[in-house]
Amino acid sequence: MPDATPSQDDAYDSTHDDTYDTAVNEALERLGHAGFFLGSGNQLRGFALHAPMGAEALAALGHGDQVPDWVEWYAGHRGLGAPPDLFAPIDAADPDSWRAALGEARRLADWATLFRREIDGAGWRETLVKWWPRLTPGMFAGLTHGVIRTAHAVRGITAVGAPSTVQLHELANGLAFWAALYQPPDGALARGAKAVGAVRTLGRQPKSKLFAAADARLEQSVDAALAELTAIGAGRYTLMRPGGNPVPAIHAVTAPAAVRMTLPHLPPQLALPSYEAVRDVSGTLLNIFTGRGEPDPAAPAVDAHDPAERRRIVEAAVELRDEHAIKIAEVARREYATYEDPRCFAAAHHAVRLLGG
Repeated sequence: MPDATPSQDDAYDSTHDDTYDTAVNEALERLGHAGFFLGSGNQLRGFALHAPMGAEALAALGHGDQVPDWVEWYAGHRGLGAPPDLFAPIDAADPDSWRAALGEARRLADWATLFRREIDGAGWRETLVKWWPRLTPGMFAGLTHGVIRTAHAVRGITAVGAPSTVQLHELANGLAFWAALYQPPDGALARGAKAVGAVRTLGRQPKSKLFAAADARLEQSVDAALAELTAIGAGRYTLMRPGGNPVPAIHAVTAPAAVRMTLPHLPPQLALPSYEAVRDVSGTLLNIFTGRGEPDPAAPAVDAHDPAERRRIVEAAVELRDEHAIKIAEVARREYATYEDPRCFAAAHHAVRLLGG
């Protein structure tokens, strides 16, 4: 995967776009009373709410003017749920208190309250630096939605001169989802997922070989290794056939890209453990949710090196409105801007095709 100078066609810079700031803040204001899951009521399980992430990604693609309508569409078609009730306070200064609350979905509101208090008291960056290594072993949380939501919130905060209260609260929500849905590598859910993956993937390429190219890039940098890990997940995603659920495997693309997007705001010593954690998660996702075989011969070839084709893929995702299509298209644009690897755009094209079918 060659390194490259960012393409002007892809290197959208939201920090110089007032539309981005306005769109993200208005979306978060609209979603201020939303819960963490789709549907109605204050449920503590189900499909994760994607509206804050989708709105931020749509704005980052340069479509901030479409964010208000998109959020209303999402609320009507997906449902926003209601915030969960408080259960019991979590003491951030007491390891016994906060460790006991990890992975407890009923503590979602308690975690959100804790992180708002931490951010108000110490600042968002200090809170992120403090809690990122504590949460990293549980990155499988909610099929990686915790780390992804956190990453989108961090980008929103750093893209503006002075983050708003709702942006800081969104970071608290992302960290809270990660903490409350925390799944350690040796946890029951993770063990079960890996067991299912092993049964369904007998004879498949071992993870050590699957990610060998990404591991080799560590000699250059963790950033390069994460980019390659993302591209490997994208390449595997293009093997998915119509008929199955096209959503879960997308996170083998969006999760490592989310980690790569956040690492510049973290101490360097957290980079390698973060890479190792998301590599493990990506292997589990790919083993369970992707199939073997060749790409569907009916799928047209994608020339991702053609700027017009890249624009077409992004516009198709935006037009489809599906939150996962928007997010993977935004990842494709962001990754291509740095490394000019075509695999993420091929995956985004395939995702639009599967999700729109």
